[in-house]
Amino acid sequence: MTLKTLDANTVSLIILVFIFLNIRSSSENISMQYKLFKAMILANIGMIIIDAFAWKFNGLKGSMNLTLNTGFNFLLYVLEPIPPSLSVLYTSYHVFSSDVKVKEKQKVLMVFFLLNLMICIISLFTGSFFYVDPNNIYHRGPYFALHVAYCYGLLIYSLMYLIKHKQYIEKRKYISMIAYFIPMAIGTTIQVLFYGYSLNWVGMMLSLLIIYFNIQNRGINTDYLTGIYNRRQLDEYIRERIRNSTENKSFSAILLDLNEFKSINDRFGHKIGDEALKDSVEIIRRSLNTDDFIARFGGDEFVIITDIYNGQTLDKVVNRIRKNVENFNVSNIKPYNLNFSIGYDIYSCNSKMEADEFFKHIDMLMYENKKISYIENHD
Repeated sequence: MTLKTLDANTVSLIILVFIFLNIRSSSENISMQYKLFKAMILANIGMIIIDAFAWKFNGLKGSMNLTLNTGFNFLLYVLEPIPPSLSVLYTSYHVFSSDVKVKEKQKVLMVFFLLNLMICIISLFTGSFFYVDPNNIYHRGPYFALHVAYCYGLLIYSLMYLIKHKQYIEKRKYISMIAYFIPMAIGTTIQVLFYGYSLNWVGMMLSLLIIYFNIQNRGINTDYLTGIYNRRQLDEYIRERIRNSTENKSFSAILLDLNEFKSINDRFGHKIGDEALKDSVEIIRRSLNTDDFIARFGGDEFVIITDIYNGQTLDKVVNRIRKNVENFNVSNIKPYNLNFSIGYDIYSCNSKMEADEFFKHIDMLMYENKKISYIENHD
């Protein structure tokens, strides 16, 4: 390991400790997302420390140094798959936000981890992955490429999984997750191709830093419960869209109110009520393009901003939402049914309406729809 590499690892270690201490007190740290993120940080910290000790004892004379060199390199090969395995779990959670899917993948990953452990133990006697010669010098073994393929395969699987399910992921989240893989892949590639440069953990740190900045940004602009934008970000975004609207290119807004939400809370409790809000957001997301803007407007109200400025196209989107709600209710997967009152319209720059005025207009249309629904359901 070169001095510059050592310095880079030291800086990486300091940054990771800072991130860990900063997120440890977060009110959201009980969620699966934060648990996985903290595990990734701790894994990265652990690997930097183990890697440093492996290099420290390499080449030093004495039987104790030889034992320590072998031991730390053994730990490296055993534990190296943990960070990319956590990346698989983290990616899976970000696609479906499902603890169950994470646990299912965890079982499969454990099988591969145990197989790697067995080969590492065998390698102590055969030098399959690595060996330390009598002069206490570390060498890559004849099957080193198999270990690299395993770790790389986990990263490639995560990336392909993300790309395959991009339609389920909000555009901003998708871009940040794609960016997450870049430093990690570059650092690992340099380390594999140029022996002596231990940069894979530096790359991992930069990847985690991207996630950290994304989390911080989402904390400011995002509704904690549903994961969509909050009212603050909505106000900023709608003002920007109004400023940039023209006769030839405008936008549309859809306001949705979750009917009987109070009844769901009263009958099933607030925890189930929270699930109803999350299900509502999931239905809305699956009805839209990934680059459409979705925000929580109030307790049980949501706003969609789209690039649509054609009335027929906008009607199709609203009908798609209604159809997906109907499919959800027919499935009977939850103890409650969902139903939206919806108001929507295309913004006209000739109207000169400010954001508040446009929201009032959409709100009025939504309440007209609510009255019609009430009359239809109580005839």
